[in-house]
Amino acid sequence: MEKKIPIKNYVILALVFTISILAVFYARVWYNTTKEYYAQNSVMTKSIMEIKYSEEISSYILENQRLILYASSGKDFQIKDFEDDFRDLVIKLDVTDEMLYMNLDGIDTDSFYNLLRNDFASNSKIKNQIVNSSASLYLFTNGKLTNVLNNVDDYSIKRLEIIMESWVADNA
Repeated sequence: MEKKIPIKNYVILALVFTISILAVFYARVWYNTTKEYYAQNSVMTKSIMEIKYSEEISSYILENQRLILYASSGKDFQIKDFEDDFRDLVIKLDVTDEMLYMNLDGIDTDSFYNLLRNDFASNSKIKNQIVNSSASLYLFTNGKLTNVLNNVDDYSIKRLEIIMESWVADNA
């Protein structure tokens, strides 16, 4: 005696295969889009607020006299691993509200550095430390730039933690 399989079972099987294949293609496209987005942008934007123009810094500092500005290229592949670890440190120290990110891609970096030097540097020593680097941290206290860390991707996370904890303690 031969068992007959109803045609609706074949239709259901075809639907399951089709939906599974479409889900795999959707997941692949979503993964590639996400990977491309983070290749062009910093992971820091997940955790801290990003400003797009150097002029926004002035407005932000008027409202918040105390902040840390992290500036880097979103397209620099050499600092992606550092930024993953640094983002974790920022979350651990709970300074996400006191921190800004500036993507240096597509802005006039000379005018950005001149703005920092001329409007915010607290003294000539700080003014001389503002130079072009792959990733920089600018620590502001009372609306003035009090500490500059260039090429922070070369710093150890432990060293950055000590520096940032000191800044938090001084400004508490």
